[in-house]
This record gives sequence, C-alpha cells and structure tokens, in this order.
Amino acid sequence: MTTFSRLFALFTLSFLMASCSESSESNKQSGDKIEPASQLVSGKVELTAEAIKDLLEAKLQGIEITSVEASPKEGFYQAFYGGQILYISVDGQFLFTGNLLGLSGDSPVNHTEAATIAKAAELAPARAATIAAIKEDDMVIFKAEKEEYAITVFTDVDCAYCRKLHKEVPQLNAKGITVRYLAFPRAGVGSSAYDKLVSVWCADDKAMAMNNAKLKRQFIPKSCTNPVASQYQLTREFGLSGTPALILPDGELISGYVPFEELYKHLKNKTELNAASGK
Repeated sequence: MTTFSRLFALFTLSFLMASCSESSESNKQSGDKIEPASQLVSGKVELTAEAIKDLLEAKLQGIEITSVEASPKEGFYQAFYGGQILYISVDGQFLFTGNLLGLSGDSPVNHTEAATIAKAAELAPARAATIAAIKEDDMVIFKAEKEEYAITVFTDVDCAYCRKLHKEVPQLNAKGITVRYLAFPRAGVGSSAYDKLVSVWCADDKAMAMNNAKLKRQFIPKSCTNPVASQYQLTREFGLSGTPALILPDGELISGYVPFEELYKHLKNKTELNAASGK
C-alpha cells in the first residue's frame, strides 16, 4: 500500500466515525428513543410480554391471552389462552402453534404439554376458590344421592358434547358424582344461546328445564334476574374457550367431554394420591 493509499484509508475511516457520532448525537437531540413497550436486543426489537399480549389480541380477534412468558425456544414467547399455547417471536413478527419438542436429551421432551400442565396446576387453587364462592342457588344441580365428589360444569345447551355429557348425568350420580352447571353461552351475552340459558335459569324447576333443553331441545322462553351474564364473564376470566369445561373440586380444569367412567376413575385416583401424600 502506498503512502497516499494509507492516508486515504485513514481519512475515510475518520469520516465514517465522525458521521456515526453526529448521527447518534442528532437522534439524542431529536428525542428519538425506543418505545417503552420494546427494547433493542442483539440488534433486534424485543417486545415486552404486555405488548405481545396486546398484539395477539388485536391480530387474533376473539381470543383472550391469559399470560405471556419466555419459552424454552430462544427468541420466542409462549402465550397462554384457553388452556392452549401460542409461540410468537419476541419481535412479534412470527407465530406458530403445536407441540414444541426438545431433543437435547436422550428422548424428546414435550415442552408444550409440560407448560400447559404447570400453568393449569398454578391456576387451580384460584379457580377452586372462585367456584366455592358461588351460591348453589345460582347453579343448576343434579345431586348424587351418596355424594363423593362434586364437579362444576360450564355448559351451553347448543353444544353437542354438552348434551352427550348430560345424558351420562344419571351414571355420574350413581357413581357418587354431583353435577353442578354454570352457564357458558359461547356466542356471548344477548345471543340465542344466551336466551336459552336464561330460560333454563329462570324456570321454576331448573333441573327439569335443563333436561328438556338438552335432551328434548325444548325451550320455554322466560326472563328474570339471573346470573348467566356474570357466569359468562367468569369463563372469560378463566380463559375458557370451549364447552363443556369441567372444574374438579381441587380446581383442576378439564376441557371437553370425558366419558363418565374415565372421569370417575380420574377423581378416584386423585383422592387416593392425595390420601397417600397426606393432603
């Protein structure tokens, strides 16, 4: 390299450094700064968990995100909704669903399943306490003669699997399982499903009205002061997305229909495990 070439290179480097310094100073003076909802990490914008929640609810209208946490996959958050998980990049540009499997060990680890179970266990005590505070007068109850367990079911009379579960209420009662219904009009307050549930809750005999609604598809329009709207709001707070949604005595959430024999076996196993652990 000639002397002239060396001098030219030094001049060019000095010019670039000065330009960068002036640009940085100019940004400071103009007040440009990263928004509080994000930060610059390794040259990329990383949104906060709250910003990710707002973004998802805006882009995927109709879902309610209950929480957003760091995921096992670097560069992605895991967002919980209705007992399910979405994975979204920290910059909010990419999203995927499904099971996230870890392959670093001897056998695959299902991180999605593990996170779902952990979150359900975390929320169970609060769910149990909330359900315990609801008056039984605000429920539609099918009581077992020799009650061993009481499950609470959020239901919609238009739901096929809700009707399937209801057909098994006599078998559940025979197993010592009391079924307590709360209202979950999936189409929302003011919908046809809402009106049907109101007619059940306002009936003189709520159990008979529920039987007629689910087994015979018969509804007698009726109105009164009722808890249907508040119970629907509770499904939003619990992050429920489908019916039937079963809440067990300890607050465990089971989403969807479960055959009565499997449900009884599950309840019995939980009781035995709790007894063995001294709970």
